[in-house]
Amino acid sequence: MPQVAPQTSQLDEKEFERLFHRLQPRLYAYCRKYVDNVEQAKDIVQECFVHLWENRADVVVSYEPYLFRAVHNRCISYFRSLKVHADYETSVKQKLKEMEIYPETPYPLTELYLKEINELLQNCVEKLPEKCRLVFMMSRYQGMKSQEIASELGISIRTVDAHIYNALKIIKEELKDYLPLIVLFFPGIL
Repeated sequence: MPQVAPQTSQLDEKEFERLFHRLQPRLYAYCRKYVDNVEQAKDIVQECFVHLWENRADVVVSYEPYLFRAVHNRCISYFRSLKVHADYETSVKQKLKEMEIYPETPYPLTELYLKEINELLQNCVEKLPEKCRLVFMMSRYQGMKSQEIASELGISIRTVDAHIYNALKIIKEELKDYLPLIVLFFPGIL
């Protein structure tokens, strides 16, 4: 394997910008050979450039091979994460089917799932902004209508609805991998 000459100078902003404009299209095309998702491919290439910029003082090889290797490695990591996600999704679907087929038979791990999902949900709700969390809890846990919440807090119904919308958006994004279980175990929350 041929030796790659070490970098002779520190990468400054202008040099980095030139490097980006020169290599980004090729790195993107290389990444797209492996990754079908356009946005994901853009993100992978962008992450590699950000990583190079943040670690430029430690890079001792030529930038071009470094970036191609970084894109290659990130593609592999992306595929691994897809597999883990797919395996988890398959497992959840299988458990849901088992629970649907034998609803009267207590599933040994149901309580464990219920506890874990409840903890994740509670942690997510606790992270919401204070007013948003208060409105969400009044709506979902106390069963109050928007009008009642608005009257009690002295805010408009529109503001109440906006807080609930934002809370649901945050919860759905943060717990997207658990949504089927949340809907199953906590039907009124979402």
